[in-house]
Amino acid sequence: MNNSDNEKLKITKLTDGIKISVKIIPNSSKCEIAGIIDNSLRIKLDVPPIEGKANEKCIKFLSKLLGVPKTSINIISGEKSKNKILYIKGNPEELASKIYAQID
Repeated sequence: MNNSDNEKLKITKLTDGIKISVKIIPNSSKCEIAGIIDNSLRIKLDVPPIEGKANEKCIKFLSKLLGVPKTSINIISGEKSKNKILYIKGNPEELASKIYAQID
């Protein structure tokens, strides 16, 4: 990914998981990690942002990418916004490592 040195992803490690900011780009041609923007993980999704479809797809995509159950991913804020904060339950070090591996 082409991220400048000052574009750093903010991941908050908790005892039982992580909090991460994401920016959703709906109606894309495919689902993929598209880098970092404003300290948030930029995620392209191939669905429109209507009736919760983008939220569902985001959770499904991250679940598969990180190897965690969909029930381990919750939207803390931004349910009706492109900018969201997610809580992902699991080993904080492993989750952060898997996310960073996708953007290097």
